[in-house]
This record gives sequence, structure tokens and C-alpha cells, in this order.
Amino acid sequence: MNRREKWFWGLVAAQVVFLLGWAGYHEWVRQRAPVIVLKCRPVDPQDLLRGDYMTLRYEISDAIVTGLAAKQKEGAGVGTDVWVLLEKHERHHVVVRASLERLTPTTGQILVRAETGRDWSGATGASRLDYGIERYFVPEGKGTPRFKLMEVEASVSAAHRLQIKRVLLDGRVYP
Repeated sequence: MNRREKWFWGLVAAQVVFLLGWAGYHEWVRQRAPVIVLKCRPVDPQDLLRGDYMTLRYEISDAIVTGLAAKQKEGAGVGTDVWVLLEKHERHHVVVRASLERLTPTTGQILVRAETGRDWSGATGASRLDYGIERYFVPEGKGTPRFKLMEVEASVSAAHRLQIKRVLLDGRVYP
């Protein structure tokens, strides 16, 4: 094996190791990180171009963000990092407080990160928050069945990011 072939196979091996490590990390988060339950509903149940695909809208996506109005005047817009404190209220987690500054959770609270999205309400300091779990692909042919209640179990990573663990329709795992 000449030097060029060794470089080629070394690069291939590095890519394989990277991809396996990345997939392993995300699976570890899904299996071992704290899990919260969020109430949601689909916004776009099907897309002809993407197949069986749902855009999810969460109740925790609408929040008043402390300090956002001042930052918007300075030019901050979509994509600004936001720290959100969630607390379990009955079965679901709800927003206790959202701020541009890192917050400190107390007992029973969970700290997660989000980004500001487009402000549809027009209210000062209000913003749609994106948690990175707004898109959900379903296996081909499953579609979106009828349901009364849609919930998402989400894992909270060490970096305070949310990842969908599973979707529940009327209390049953979907799909």
C-alpha cells in the first residue's frame, strides 16, 4: 500500500469514527438524559415534497423573554440564544421564565436553550422560541392519524438542548 492509499483509508476511517461517535452521543442522550413531556400539536401534518413530515408547535414556544425588547432595538433578531426555565405543571412542563441571560434552575426546574424565531404576535418582548425539535419525520406510509392529544417526550442533553425521544398520541407511542 503506497502513501496515497494510506491517506485515503485514514480519511475514510476518520469519517467513520466521527459519524459513529456523533450517532452514539445522540443515542446516549436519548437513553440517559432527563426526559420531559411537552404538549404540542402539528402545524403542517403532511408535505407533498417531504413525505410524511410534521412541523410541531409547542406550548413552551410562546414566551415573554426578559431583555429581548432592548436587544431587538439594538438589532438582535431571529436566532438569538435564549435560556428557558421549565417546570412540571401536572403532566407537562411549562415555561417559568425565559431570558437572554443564563438562568439558574431551582429544585424541580429544568434549564433548556432555545433560539428566537419570528415574532408573530407583535407584542413587545414576545417571541416564538425554537428548540430544535420542531420537525418530526415519520416512517413512510404511516401518515398522521386522528388524535385528541399530542405530546412529545424530549430528552435534555448536558448542553441544555432538547431532542425528541418519542411522540405520544392520546397516550400511545406513535408510530
